[in-house]
Amino acid sequence: MSVERRQAARSVGWGAIESACGALVGLCLTPLVIRAVGLEGLGLWAACWSLAHTANVADCGVGASYSRFTARAIAAADDVALNAAVGAGIGFHLALSVVVGLSAWALGPRLLATLAPPGALAGEAPVAFACVLAAVCLRLTTSGFRAVVAGAQRLDLLGRIGSAASLLEGCVAAAILWRGGSLSGLAINALSMAALTSTAEGIAAARLCPGLRIRPFAARRSDWREILSFGARLQAARAGEILAAHAPRLALAWGPGLMAAGAYDLAARAAGLLNLAGSLPLPVVQPLASRLEARQERDRLRALVRAATRYVALLVVPGAILLILRSADVLQAWTGRAAPPGSVASLRWLAAALAVALILSPLRLALRGAGLPGIEASAALGGAALNLVLAMALAPRLGAAGAALAAFAAAIAAAIVLLAGALRRAPDLVSGCLPPALRPLLPAGGAGILAVAASGALLPVAGPDLSGRFQAIARLAPAAATLVAVMLALLVLQRAVGRDDLALLRDALLLPGRAGGGA
Repeated sequence: MSVERRQAARSVGWGAIESACGALVGLCLTPLVIRAVGLEGLGLWAACWSLAHTANVADCGVGASYSRFTARAIAAADDVALNAAVGAGIGFHLALSVVVGLSAWALGPRLLATLAPPGALAGEAPVAFACVLAAVCLRLTTSGFRAVVAGAQRLDLLGRIGSAASLLEGCVAAAILWRGGSLSGLAINALSMAALTSTAEGIAAARLCPGLRIRPFAARRSDWREILSFGARLQAARAGEILAAHAPRLALAWGPGLMAAGAYDLAARAAGLLNLAGSLPLPVVQPLASRLEARQERDRLRALVRAATRYVALLVVPGAILLILRSADVLQAWTGRAAPPGSVASLRWLAAALAVALILSPLRLALRGAGLPGIEASAALGGAALNLVLAMALAPRLGAAGAALAAFAAAIAAAIVLLAGALRRAPDLVSGCLPPALRPLLPAGGAGILAVAASGALLPVAGPDLSGRFQAIARLAPAAATLVAVMLALLVLQRAVGRDDLALLRDALLLPGRAGGGA
């Protein structure tokens, strides 16, 4: 097995563990949050995080550009270049955090007054928002440590730190909620875990790179100019992603209210299960694409995009079918209660939107790695703008379902822009990769839809008469098993899944203990 393959598998393996831990914590905590503070409390919690994450819009792409400079400096054993890049980035983030903090101090009370209705939640909002914003700014400022660890090719170490932090934060949050805690307690816990995670990443960075010296404002002007110039080219796409993720929640909170925002957030969390599975192969695409493009190995680049697209589609399509066709069952099996109004339709639209975005993500990352980030930026900004306009127009009329419908329309528009740009600038990555990768999924997906529909005819979809979580699970499990069995059988018959895929899965599953030890 090649070193590149071991490194890629090692990254995917530990990334899967970290993602699974984060998803598990989110799935377990959401019903507890609803039980403790209600659906409106969940809506306020989501709105606080969305409002705090808007600080990332002003990041200028510095956080996303770190890895390029740290990896290059570490590979060349150039401590001066490493310290210059990290110092300039951390200095910029420190200054940005001060500006964000002052802006929140001046504008925060007015914004929170429009979000939280008078009562207990209004009293919780200031502390919750302040701690959440502090956690976001802290992670932003210390993102240089994570970039150093990633540049040293130790993504597995980041996965271990992230997994442990997620589990610890989840356990403490569950204890807070069980003891009658509030959103303030959850926010303080989130800030504490952010500080602990940043400390662990800082220690790891210092051990991996003994020559690392953090001097935030000692970097030269050329260092600041270089990292800001490169980051600005990535920020457009990142800003679009941030707006698309958080604008609908804020539009709902300020429009129909926190109940609608909570229903949307509940559906978004359930749809996030697709992201948990579909994003597993993605972290390795961009660095490998950059390396293959630099070597002018175009055939291997096409093979990378084709294989990554196929794996993402295999992971995403079954889950998307289940979430779209059995939305009510999924929500009730998760929360243990009937799905709130608007959440079922929201889950269907959001699952479809996320499936489209994930399937095209390998192409998007390959274009970025090949030096064509403008295509991705155009698609992300266009989709985000459409999402924002449609969400503001549809949310007051349709509530959570309207915001989710806006997200689906934006995903389709962004996909069209991305494909059009790729066909113009890199046609071989589209025509030579996407059809071969997706063609076997069409008959398999159609058969899966029929299988789920047939199971639904025998076991009707959950409705108001379904009173318990276990009954919902009993209805959902046969549909899921039938879907997977039918799709897998057809994929094997079409030879879309073979021995090489099983070998790669075996390598990834062995990673935490054995594979990649010498990578």
